[in-house]
Amino acid sequence: MPFPLHDGGACSLYQTALGLILQGADLKIMAINTPKDWVDVDIIPADFREKTGFEFSIVDTRVKPFKALINLFSERSYFVERFFSGQFRDGLIRILTGEEFDIIHLEHIYLCVYLDTIRKYSKAKVILRPQNVENLVWKRLLRNKINPVSEIYLRIASVKLEHFEVKMANKVDGIMAISSGDAETFNTYAPDTPLVTVPIGFDFNKITAYDCDKQFIHFPVFYHLGSMDWAPNVQGLTWFIEEVIPFIIKDSPGFIFRIAGKKMPQWFYKRQSRNLMVDGEIEESLTYHEDKAILIVPLLSGGGIRAKIIEGMSLGKTIISTTIGAEGIPYTNQENILIADNKENFALQIKKCMSSKEFCQKIGRNAQILAKENYDCNKTAKSMMKFFTAITGQASIG
Repeated sequence: MPFPLHDGGACSLYQTALGLILQGADLKIMAINTPKDWVDVDIIPADFREKTGFEFSIVDTRVKPFKALINLFSERSYFVERFFSGQFRDGLIRILTGEEFDIIHLEHIYLCVYLDTIRKYSKAKVILRPQNVENLVWKRLLRNKINPVSEIYLRIASVKLEHFEVKMANKVDGIMAISSGDAETFNTYAPDTPLVTVPIGFDFNKITAYDCDKQFIHFPVFYHLGSMDWAPNVQGLTWFIEEVIPFIIKDSPGFIFRIAGKKMPQWFYKRQSRNLMVDGEIEESLTYHEDKAILIVPLLSGGGIRAKIIEGMSLGKTIISTTIGAEGIPYTNQENILIADNKENFALQIKKCMSSKEFCQKIGRNAQILAKENYDCNKTAKSMMKFFTAITGQASIG
């Protein structure tokens, strides 16, 4: 669902839709609404629903242990199986038989579970827009501590998922990768499938009234904002809370870290202290960002591009992240972002930030310049439209 704009996935969907509308595309959105993360359609602005012909279908993606176990005997990964729904398929058939489309844009690899249905009922070209290389996300998670039983299952499931990604990459008409790293991987999966790299976009008109100077009133405030129903976020924050914070406060006892996001694990609340404050789910992300200057993104796994880092950069934040967290962003360390891959480096970067407001102001300004040059949703939408036009044969690819 493209709302609420509390996590990277929703922001990416919304910005993509907004950019395409601004470029004159006649757009229709068919979204998945899940019982686990139910979204009341009334929170979606009426003008957005009207401009996108917005519809949704309920798909229960919750993990069901018995089905997961039975899936061990199937060729298809359970990651993929969870996204199939007869109700969504029937809604798709109704839409495809009632309207003609030039492009069917699939905003995740899991939606390729409906590819055969799309081919049967539509002559449109099908473009895959993978949010990351999904099997690599799970394989990276497996490098770290994990329950032995879960590890065995996830290794089997991730291999099946890789086979699915390779197969689908060769069946779609084009791939729109979100980062150059993802593009390289998908190009090895399907060298004959047309491919382009188009990063996520951001609507800079959204922050015209945003005051970047407010973040320095209570300087320094360190924080993290992200959805806690995404495993890499939980993994990274767990490591940061358990290993990095105790190391940081040896030399910087005044360090305070605030975390917010939906689906916050209960044990995070139990670990609150003078150095860790848990704010949980928030109403509006821009308001939460406003009085905080230094955004920490301690990812140890994941893929694609982190929308929250792009949003933070657009707001002039100093970002401290890992190499994996900043993957896909054309950054320069110590100029528009700070990279730290271990507790020692995190402690060093945090101490540097705490000691100099001017240093953070410089990093934030440079980050904002980088974001505007590379991630304006109007620019990314133009790249999308150019690729769509080429795939439909109305222009050459290039």
